[in-house]
Amino acid sequence: MMEKQIIEIVKTKEGTDTLINNRINELYHSLHGSMQESMHVFIKNGLNAVNKNLPEIKILEMGFGTGLNAILTFRENQVLQKHIHYTTVEAFPLTNTITDKLNYFEFFGKPLQPFFQRMHGCNWFENVVFGDFVLHKIHADMLELQLDGSFDLVYYDAFSPTHQPELWTFEVLHKIYQPCNKGAVLVTYCAKGEVKRTLEKVGFKVEALEGPKGKREMIRAIK
Repeated sequence: MMEKQIIEIVKTKEGTDTLINNRINELYHSLHGSMQESMHVFIKNGLNAVNKNLPEIKILEMGFGTGLNAILTFRENQVLQKHIHYTTVEAFPLTNTITDKLNYFEFFGKPLQPFFQRMHGCNWFENVVFGDFVLHKIHADMLELQLDGSFDLVYYDAFSPTHQPELWTFEVLHKIYQPCNKGAVLVTYCAKGEVKRTLEKVGFKVEALEGPKGKREMIRAIK
C-alpha cells in the first residue's frame, strides 16, 4: 500500500487541514478544527500555564506529527520571548510530500511557512536553532527510548488509547514523569478515566479542564 493511501488530508470544520491514518482509522486532530484544538490544549492550557518566571522552558512532545504544535509554540513565543528548547519524539515521520500540502498558513500567515518547512526538513537528533527556539527531533519509538534532560512542559499528543494503548501505560507515563522538573505541566487532549488514574499512580496531580470544541474535557497534570 502506498503512503498516500495510508495517510490522507482531511478538511476540518474550521477549514484547517488534518490527516487521517487509514491503517488504524485515526485522525491526527479533531474534525472540529486542528488549530483550535492545538491552541486550546497545548498553548492555552500548557505553554501559557507554565511558571512565568522561567527564563527557559524545556518542552517534551510525544508525537511530532504534522508539526502543528511546534509551529504554534514557535509563533506564541514571538510574544512570550522565552528561550524554548523543544524536544519532540516521532516514530513514524511524515514526508514533505504530505506536510507541504497542509493549509495551515492560510490561517496564521505565510511568513511562518519557511520555519515550518525547515522544522520538517532539518536533521533528526540535532539541535536546530530558530532564534530563541531550539528544536531537537528524535526519530524513535517511545517504548524503547530513554529520555535525558529536565522538562518543564509535556505535550502528550500520541494517538488515542484505543489505537495506541501501549503509549498510555504506567511504564511509559512513568518514563515521562521521571525527567520532569518539580512543577512541570503535562497536557493532553485525552480525558479517559483510566488515563487520569494512571497519571495519578505515576505521581502527577491531575485536573480535568474544559476540552476544546467538540470535547467535554481534557487533562492537565502537574508534578
